Amino acid sequence: MKRKVIAGSALGLLVLSTGYLGGSYYAGQAVETTMLKQHDWISKLPYFIVKSHSYQRGWLSSTETTTLQVNPELYRFLLEKEGEKLQTFEVTYTNHIQHGPLPLLTRLNPIPYKAVVTTDFKYSEDTQKFLAKFFGEQKPISIENRIAFNDDGVMKISVPSFDYEEALSGVKAKWQGLEATLDYGGDFNRVKFDASVPGLSGEAKSKGSFALQGLTINLNQSKGANQIMIGTNTAKVAQFDLDMQEGNPLKLKLENLVYHGKVSEQGEFINGSAQFDLNKLTLNDKPYGPAILLAEANHLHGKTLAKISDEVTLLQKQKLTREQLTEALSKLAKEHGLPLLKNDPEFAIRKLEVKLPNGKIHFSGSVGLKGFVEADLEKPVDLVNKLDAKADFVIPRKVVETLVMWQARNMFSNADGAAGDVNHADIDYLASQFVEGQINKLADQNLIRVNGDLLSAKASLQKGKFILNDIAVPLPWEQQSNE
Repeated sequence: MKRKVIAGSALGLLVLSTGYLGGSYYAGQAVETTMLKQHDWISKLPYFIVKSHSYQRGWLSSTETTTLQVNPELYRFLLEKEGEKLQTFEVTYTNHIQHGPLPLLTRLNPIPYKAVVTTDFKYSEDTQKFLAKFFGEQKPISIENRIAFNDDGVMKISVPSFDYEEALSGVKAKWQGLEATLDYGGDFNRVKFDASVPGLSGEAKSKGSFALQGLTINLNQSKGANQIMIGTNTAKVAQFDLDMQEGNPLKLKLENLVYHGKVSEQGEFINGSAQFDLNKLTLNDKPYGPAILLAEANHLHGKTLAKISDEVTLLQKQKLTREQLTEALSKLAKEHGLPLLKNDPEFAIRKLEVKLPNGKIHFSGSVGLKGFVEADLEKPVDLVNKLDAKADFVIPRKVVETLVMWQARNMFSNADGAAGDVNHADIDYLASQFVEGQINKLADQNLIRVNGDLLSAKASLQKGKFILNDIAVPLPWEQQSNE
């Protein structure tokens, strides 16, 4: 009887083992297709050039090794110098792929996955030495990608903290780490990304210091019917401090900066908005804020945006000179951009408000096209007649004076920021007199309105009629016809 039990148990164990090995082999075949699909997606991005790629599939696990080069076309115009070879940046990473169905069982995690992938990065010798100064024996970055059987995945990204100091130079740096999660769809038709950086600070003896606190990034998007990623993205900074002690001393403190972007779909059209909110900015002990900026782009033809995006990606992969790129973009706009103009687009700054020590700045404006046809490009008057634009601003007189004073001081200052032979008080007096004279001239011509300490103006252009501060102003061709 015992022999039968032992034999049965052994047979059962053999069946389970065989079944698991078979399942793992099948999962290995399936996950290879998935990993190659992900590699194909990376290779199509305009940011990288694939220098090499290999995939070795085993029974229980597989290995994928890729070397990527940052596309030089992204930084050529910034770093390229005549007669010098353009520097290139490469990274090699190896994906260690543990096949399903239970790839985390050794960690006592029974949740089934198609695969679990961990990534190692290989750096050049110089880069490795540099990173070791900060991270020591720690991995500079750790990535784990858990892939479900439907190819959806969740990727965890972690960068460890470090505390660095050079005793001789007085340089200090403190990084509090990064934690991020990327939740994506198997066909990359949806992306949810959350990242958090608690803090980063640095100090250089007698030069200055900076400190960043509470950086968070959140993105939640999915591909719409027009093949455009729609959804929201948000970034927040709790506080940023900057203290520059050399040259022109600068002390800045920024508190609670928030960015919120949104892209939505309405039928065949795309609407987008971007909003910045700043609670407070202290610049050289003077407070500014709160401030808000809300910008929008509405009624943009979705299929056209998708086509232009694809064409721009192709251009970014080509080795083009500045002149060739300019020509290619101009050709692209003419060949594929017209549907954007034909569908009544509108661009607007809905709200710009900044509280200053001497008052508040307010601005709003928009410009759109109504009823545009291609023939309007050959007739500027007809094009202007289809513009629908308006603008409205209010600004304290003192703000204008201060800006002019700053500019005047910079003009007469030497390289160290000192005023040289000219006294700052004299510069400020001349600047204030200049501003006063210009304000009076503009007010006499009704180009601005003066209401105590506030300067304002309002303008609109609709159906070829230009109105400035409630007064109709003839356009140049109207003046010519009257003559």
